[in-house]
Amino acid sequence: MDAYRRSAMVYKVFTIAFTLVAIGLAVITLYPYLFSLIASLRKGFNIYSFQFRFSDLTTYAYERILFGLKDYETGITIWRWMLNSLILSASTTLLTLLFSSMGGYALARMEFAGKKAWFAAILAVMMIPGQITLVPKYIMIVRGLEWGNSYTGLIVPFLFSAYYTFMMRQFFLSFPKELEEAAIMDGMGRIGIFVKMLLPLSKAPLLAAGTLLFMGSWGSYLWPKLLLQKQELYPISVGMTLMMNSKYKAAPSIPIAAAIITMLPLLILFIIFQRYFMESIANTGSKGA
Repeated sequence: MDAYRRSAMVYKVFTIAFTLVAIGLAVITLYPYLFSLIASLRKGFNIYSFQFRFSDLTTYAYERILFGLKDYETGITIWRWMLNSLILSASTTLLTLLFSSMGGYALARMEFAGKKAWFAAILAVMMIPGQITLVPKYIMIVRGLEWGNSYTGLIVPFLFSAYYTFMMRQFFLSFPKELEEAAIMDGMGRIGIFVKMLLPLSKAPLLAAGTLLFMGSWGSYLWPKLLLQKQELYPISVGMTLMMNSKYKAAPSIPIAAAIITMLPLLILFIIFQRYFMESIANTGSKGA
């Protein structure tokens, strides 16, 4: 009985300790978001002060943004930059999902010369950091194809994704071959099988990949900053740097409020589709090569 009591006591102590650690980590994780929210509701330069009253909080920064706030130096509203980000993110996401699913299906189900070599090349590409290819990519897009200052130059280089091609390949490998064989016997071709059967059944991995692609494209900064000179084409990630370096330094709550507004679409998107992440993780890698 004493041994049982001791084990129960140890269990309670560890439970309390782990709970306290979890609470501490949650506070550390959430503090920057809470600080940003409070700072966006304060005036002047006192955003770093811990002494404030709730009666001092104001929605001034959000009102300026929502009702046509323009950058002092460019005259461009934040909504124009958000529209640019939406166009770029949506186009990149849809086209990348299309090509990645097509490539994944070909690697999983079709037989062609050099199939293993292509798959090995895709795995090798996944191990190369994107920064290494940044300079040759810039030379090819700007000097070779002359796609600088255009949406084409921002979208086309990212239409192929080795990671999501691999992800879709693994999902299609887990798809029963018997269903495909039955469809072929009924006279359905490869395109029909892919479009009418596999894509509708690939909702979980496609939505999970699409969410990650959209979030990554929305927050992309380095490539648009290198490629674009026209400020009216800037996505919100680059446009925000103009606000931070302009006369809004005198009102830091405005750029912080703008950052919170630009984060909301990603937060909503993640909350809606977060359940598909676990489904895609369970499917990916469930069957080997």
